[in-house]
Amino acid sequence: MTSVTADDAPVSAQVLDEAIAWQLRMEEGEGGADAEGGALQRWLAAHPDHARAWRQLHRLGAEMAASLAVARGPAVRQALVRPAARRPRRAAAVLAVALAVVVGCGVLDRFQPVTELLADHHTGTGERRSITLPDGTVLHLDTRSAVDVAFDASRRAIVLRAGQVAVETAHGSAERRPFVVLTDGGSLRALGTRFTVQALPGQAGATRVTVTQSAVAARPPGCTAAPDDDCAGERIVQTGQTALLHGGRVDLPKPAPPEPDAWKDGLLVVENQPLADVVEQLARYRPGRLAVDPRVASLRVTGTLPLRDTDQALLALTAAVPVEVAYTTRWWVTLEPRR
Repeated sequence: MTSVTADDAPVSAQVLDEAIAWQLRMEEGEGGADAEGGALQRWLAAHPDHARAWRQLHRLGAEMAASLAVARGPAVRQALVRPAARRPRRAAAVLAVALAVVVGCGVLDRFQPVTELLADHHTGTGERRSITLPDGTVLHLDTRSAVDVAFDASRRAIVLRAGQVAVETAHGSAERRPFVVLTDGGSLRALGTRFTVQALPGQAGATRVTVTQSAVAARPPGCTAAPDDDCAGERIVQTGQTALLHGGRVDLPKPAPPEPDAWKDGLLVVENQPLADVVEQLARYRPGRLAVDPRVASLRVTGTLPLRDTDQALLALTAAVPVEVAYTTRWWVTLEPRR
């Protein structure tokens, strides 16, 4: 099974943008090293996602720099140890290139998650794909999602590495192997089923399963996925139910939200949800920064929004609640109170 560490868990576009901004400020030395360092430490300690984004940003920069052999050369090391006034222009230029690599990695990740490029199947920001597996099962990959296929003689398995997948299992008369989805939160075994599985962003190891037809056997990571093995923590999630797998357990199933897999058809269906939650979902389908002003974050939204055109979705929100869309650039957008 492919494992995903806590540091691999995705962070929001806003947090990533803040991490990149901090990287630029630290490199430029705005406000003095001591003042900037203390403020950075406070930002890192404010939320686990901040530290995770910081580590991801530097890891991606290191990986890209290694492949380009730019940030590992002697010129960079010399530039880092020499007094600033004595750094030659060439070393400064190399530092600028190395910084550009780090920032570029963050920008690239907003279009295509860099860490998931080696998955068997993956999607970029705003992309959705449908895949038919050898047994006839159909997988629908949501935006920024990645899966590996691990079929063998005893089971049909897929490994969810990131994002969300909707499964429509095939059940041929000769097929006896169970179909399972393996995640860091546990395993989901299909019981003649259509269901969705989502790796929750910003919550390491947390997985949500929602069943739209038949049932799913959900097991925590302490149990094997084999149906013949006993598992005291197993719960059966029925049609119209959703359950959270986290912290080594499976929570009691609850009623699912309306049309939880409407994203397959390019739609987001929301019912009495806070505007902040709706914007967070839309942001997954849009490169760049999409945020909401705290003054209107708690407004409640009900309706159906198009995912193929997030600009149209934002326009629809302005008709539903008293907000307006502020475009600083095409890639930096905020929903603000209507003037």
